[in-house]
Amino acid sequence: MRRFFGEKINNDIVIKDEEFIHLTKVLRMKKGDNIICIVDDDFDYLCEIDAIAKNFCKAKIISYKKNLSLPNKNITLFQALPKKDYLDEIIAKSVELGVSKLQLFYSEYSNSKEIKLNRIKFQIITASKQCERSKLMACEKLISFNEMIKLLNQYDIIIFANEKEEKNNFFNIKNLEKAKNIAVIVGNEGGFSDKERENILTLTQNSISLGSRILRCPTAVVSILSLINLFSGN
Repeated sequence: MRRFFGEKINNDIVIKDEEFIHLTKVLRMKKGDNIICIVDDDFDYLCEIDAIAKNFCKAKIISYKKNLSLPNKNITLFQALPKKDYLDEIIAKSVELGVSKLQLFYSEYSNSKEIKLNRIKFQIITASKQCERSKLMACEKLISFNEMIKLLNQYDIIIFANEKEEKNNFFNIKNLEKAKNIAVIVGNEGGFSDKERENILTLTQNSISLGSRILRCPTAVVSILSLINLFSGN
């Protein structure tokens, strides 16, 4: 059954903007059709399209149930801002792999200090519908490397994907299964400067090598999140 993102108002869900265009112009759905709606909470809503207006449609809630794809860990991906094509891939894979929040930051080797939050939110909604996740991954404004460092004291465990790590060539993090709030730090295609790497290493001993080959940042994100999910039960 088709899934749509909307806004819950009493016993109805209102679908607008790109979601409305997709429902009416692309799929040509009509009054009386059944759909599943998500509203950025813990539930899937089975709905019947009740009314279609010029710029929105209203769907009546028939029933709802707990979403089965909700992550059970609070994982924040701290991602150094990569080039656009890499960022698109990282957003989709982060949603699929159960990241609760994507925090983008610019570092010494970042080529840009701008992001388009509306575009990112649209990508998050699209990926959430595809993987049948009801609660959206959060993404806030772009911050600096130093601002990112200050946020890390909120987490039980900090995991750093360090391409220069020589000691830890395997994934072995104690108490990962017990941790609730997990921070993951991944660089962009330029990596981190020596000074930035040293700053991160003062805050965590979980500096992880992902192998002898240098990975693209989207590949590194998928690799480390998959391992975290495996060993944390996320």
